[in-house]
Amino acid sequence: MAVKTLKQKGLTWVNIDKMDDESFNYLKTNFKFHHLDYEDLRGGKQTPKIDIYKNYLFLILHIPQWKNSTHSINNAELGFFIGEGYLITIQHGHSKLMKNFFYRCMKNPTVKKNWMDKGSGYLMYKIIDALFHDTQPIIENIGKQIFKLEENIFKGEQDSETVKQLAIYRRNILRFRRIIDPQRYLISNLSHIRKNFLDENLSIYFDDINDYLSKIWSITDTYKDTIDGLHVTVDSLMNHKTNKTINALTVISVALMPLTLFSGIYGMNVTGLPHAEDPIWVWLMFLGLAAIIVLILIILKKRKWL
Repeated sequence: MAVKTLKQKGLTWVNIDKMDDESFNYLKTNFKFHHLDYEDLRGGKQTPKIDIYKNYLFLILHIPQWKNSTHSINNAELGFFIGEGYLITIQHGHSKLMKNFFYRCMKNPTVKKNWMDKGSGYLMYKIIDALFHDTQPIIENIGKQIFKLEENIFKGEQDSETVKQLAIYRRNILRFRRIIDPQRYLISNLSHIRKNFLDENLSIYFDDINDYLSKIWSITDTYKDTIDGLHVTVDSLMNHKTNKTINALTVISVALMPLTLFSGIYGMNVTGLPHAEDPIWVWLMFLGLAAIIVLILIILKKRKWL
C-alpha cells in the first residue's frame, strides 16, 4: 500500500510514497484541502512553493539527489501538508532516505517520541533537515573530483577527455545550485510563518536549515569559480599546444621550400644550368643548402623563437 500512517500523542504522520489513485482518494476522503492543491498533486512536476491557508500549509520542496547511472544530479520532489495534529509527506518518486526515515521512526520508540512529541512543525523540521543534510556527500564527492582533476591538469593532462569531465562537473554544480536556490527562500519564508503548529520557537530550527543551505550555496559558488578557472586554463594550455604544433609544421614546410624549389629547377629539362651535367656538384649544392637551413633552425631554437 502506498499510504502508511504513524501516530504518537495526538500527532498523525501520513507518508505517501506513490501518488496513485488509491493515495489520491485517501487524501480527498480524509482531508479537506483546497482543490488547487489536489490539482498540483496530479499535475506532475511542480516548482518549489509554499501555499498558506487558514488551517494548514502546503509545501513543495526539491531535494538534490545523485544518480549513479548517469553520474548526474537530479531533483527529488516532495510535497508536505501540515496542520494541527497531522503531517502528510508525499513522494513524487522513490526516496530511500524518506523510507528509512519513516521506518526508523516507526520501529524505534525513542526516536518516535523525540521526533513526534513536539508537534507536526518539529517533525517537519526533522524531515527537511535530514533531507538537505543528506546532500553533503554529493558536495564532498564533487569537491574531491574537482581537486583530482585540477592536479591532473597541472600535471600535463589537457585533452578532450579533460574538457568533457570539466563540462560534466560544471553541469552538476549548476544543477545543484539551480535546485538549492529556490529552497533557500522557501525555508526562509517558512521560518517567519506563525501558526499554532508553527510557533515562534520553531523559527530558530528553520533558520538553522537556511544557514546550512547558505553554506552549501557558498561552497558550490566556490566550486563553480574553480571549474570556470580550470576551463579557461585548459583552453589556454590546449591553444598553446596547438600553436606550438602549427608553428613546428610551418617551420618544417618553410624549411623544405628552398630544397623543393631547387629540386624543381634541376628537375626541369632546361639546358645551361650550373653543373647540371655533374651529379657530384648538384648533390653538394643540395647538401650545402640543407646545412644552411639546419644552421638557421639551430639559431632560431637557441633564441627560443621556435
